[in-house]
Amino acid sequence: MNNERSADKPLARILSRLPADTRREIQHNLSRVLFYEPRIGLMGKTGAGKSSLCNTLFSSPLASIDAVKGCTRLAQQYKISDGIHALNVIDFPGIGETPTFDKVYANLYKLWLKKLDLIVWVLKADDRAWNDDIRCYRQLISQGADRAQFLFVLNQADKIEPCREWDAVSHQPSMLQQQNLLKKVTQVNTVFSPVHPVLAVSASEGFNISRWVEILITVLPDQASSAVTRQLEPAYRTEKVTATAREGFSRVIGDIFDESVEALLESHTLRTWLKQVRSRLLSLAKLLWHRFF
Repeated sequence: MNNERSADKPLARILSRLPADTRREIQHNLSRVLFYEPRIGLMGKTGAGKSSLCNTLFSSPLASIDAVKGCTRLAQQYKISDGIHALNVIDFPGIGETPTFDKVYANLYKLWLKKLDLIVWVLKADDRAWNDDIRCYRQLISQGADRAQFLFVLNQADKIEPCREWDAVSHQPSMLQQQNLLKKVTQVNTVFSPVHPVLAVSASEGFNISRWVEILITVLPDQASSAVTRQLEPAYRTEKVTATAREGFSRVIGDIFDESVEALLESHTLRTWLKQVRSRLLSLAKLLWHRFF
């Protein structure tokens, strides 16, 4: 909290040069961004390892893992908070239990779509077919869902055949397993036509998790990426991840500034001066990002 208060002071000094109404509007919207609570949805087939993947990513475990039956019959919301920033994870019930439940779950998914910053759709790497996933996903798209809101991931890569060839020491697939995983990634791209890159991972083995986190932070909306980065396990807060979140934060600040000073841009003199203020504000926002997040 002290770091954030000390970071506020340089920003406040820059904003103090603006008209009072404009300054208050920027500060209000800036506060909303700093304390924005992202919502990430977990969707996919029962047993795909949604909860285990989530537990691997974040500093606090979100859900119990049950290897016998689906843990989440109803959508469950979990919050990770460090006392300043928070992240909400919505763990949806898995499709593929029964046709009756699948219809109920598809409607539940639809109701939540506009409330989520991103939907992580978890597929089992060793599944021969994803008929239930394909049917549910296409139904959502036909009902107006935005393809860019979905991030597909192939989980449980260590179970891909021949599973006995998995290297338990290096936590890496064998050459043949790598080839089969590439085929699976190609299959996902063919049947789902995802907007974002698809990666095969193993939550239990830690395989490809760091690379996938980089994709996750990149595809999140700018207003959500910093808060999600804050809650990641330290091992996944790489320089690339933090740089991506920092750039997103800067873009959000720039948008806030532009919207707030739009009325002042009619004056050529003010327009030149405001560009200078904006440049200083964004440079300072990047410099102080680590104090905020």
